[in-house]
Amino acid sequence: MRKFPVSALILTAFLVFSASPALAHNELDSTSPAAGSTVEAGIIRISLHFEEAPIELEFGQGNLIAIANAETGEQLGPACARIQGTDLATTASISAAGKYKILWRSVSDDGHVASGDYLITVVNNANYSTDTPGNQCFDDQGVELDVSKQELLSTKISPNDSLIQGMFLGAGFILVGSLVGGWLLKRQLKTKVDKPQK
Repeated sequence: MRKFPVSALILTAFLVFSASPALAHNELDSTSPAAGSTVEAGIIRISLHFEEAPIELEFGQGNLIAIANAETGEQLGPACARIQGTDLATTASISAAGKYKILWRSVSDDGHVASGDYLITVVNNANYSTDTPGNQCFDDQGVELDVSKQELLSTKISPNDSLIQGMFLGAGFILVGSLVGGWLLKRQLKTKVDKPQK
């Protein structure tokens, strides 16, 4: 039986578990409004089109869109999005002219958490006004999401945001550890058996 070095086993396992999710990540294809575009103030529909549908999660968690003032970084309203086929969509009410950053986060069916942002410019030629600027997030019962109870998307992703991805990676490491441990144990037992008796 041909021996398989431990280093080769570990390298193979690492490549499998590190490369496979990357190949399966759900890529963002297009956005509306498009990055760098100028839109009129009002109720702005934001839609992100992905290669595949994001995984279904509780509303206001995991699959999120938010809008922030590009200069101050202030997130306007809570973060939320509805899954519509392969799209994530929401609406934001914006009256003040200026540059805004659309922030997003999505979870693909392999557990990978992806995020990004892009800029748009808002002009107000119709004197639109609103007392509640930002994302309009209401659950199925009509209750508005509370931004104070959410982590802001205008900050970097924290380790807790990768919980789902971490579960997948953790399972991979356990499997690799079991394979390597089993191989080492088998090798140790074989050495004892093959060792000449005095």
